[in-house]
Amino acid sequence: MRAAPPLRLQVCADRRVQGLVTGLALLACAVLLLAIGQHLPQIWPAVLLLPVVAVMAWRLSVALPRRLRWDGQAWWLATPPAFQGEQQVSLDVVIDLDRWMLLRARSSQPRSTLYLPLAQDHHLETWGALRATLFAAGGGARR
Repeated sequence: MRAAPPLRLQVCADRRVQGLVTGLALLACAVLLLAIGQHLPQIWPAVLLLPVVAVMAWRLSVALPRRLRWDGQAWWLATPPAFQGEQQVSLDVVIDLDRWMLLRARSSQPRSTLYLPLAQDHHLETWGALRATLFAAGGGARR
C-alpha cells in the first residue's frame, strides 16, 4: 500500500461557524431568561443584555489560524504567532458534510483537544487531497 503524499493547509476562521456558535449562545441565553422570567418577572429587563451576549459570543468564538500538516506518517499542528512549535496530533473526523468537516485534533498532552472546522470554500486546491489523506492514510483520521 502506498503512503499518502505530504499535505499542508492553513486552517482559518470560518464566519459561518462563528455565526452559528454566536446564534446558539444567544439562543441559550434567551431560553434561560425565558425560563427564569416565568418565576421571577422582575428579571425581564435583563433582555436588554442579549446584544452584549451576542457581541461577547462573536468575539469568543473566533478560531485562531492554525497550520495542519501531514508528513506522510503523522499529522502536525502549528499555532500562531510564528507557527514555530509544531506538535504531533491524532485527527478524528467528528462531522463530515462533504463540503464541510469538523476535525478533532488531540495531542499527547492532557486537555489539549482542539476542534478544527474546515470548509471546502477555504481549501479549494487541497480539498480532494485532504479528504483522501484523512480517510486513507494509515494512522491518520478515525471516524
